[in-house]
This record gives sequence, structure tokens and C-alpha cells, in this order.
Amino acid sequence: MAYDMRQMAERFGSDGMIPAPGDVERLTALLGRPLHSYRDYVAQIAG
Repeated sequence: MAYDMRQMAERFGSDGMIPAPGDVERLTALLGRPLHSYRDYVAQIAG
């Protein structure tokens, strides 16, 4: 399990979390608002 977690973390670090086709549209419809980045979220709650 540790090996798998390391592999996953390395991939997130190098490529980020790339959504599958249709994921952005599906999440936008579910949330009822546009998606935003983690950086934007932190800036909003910190400010």
C-alpha cells in the first residue's frame, strides 16, 4: 500500500489531477457554479 501511495503522490506532483472527459461539466452542473483552483480557495478563506 505504501508503494501505491508513493506512486500516486508522485503522479499528482508531476501531472496534477487531470480530469477525465466530461468531469468538469458534470461537477459544474452538480455544484451549480464554476470550479475553482485550490489556490483560489485558500486565497478566499485566508483573505
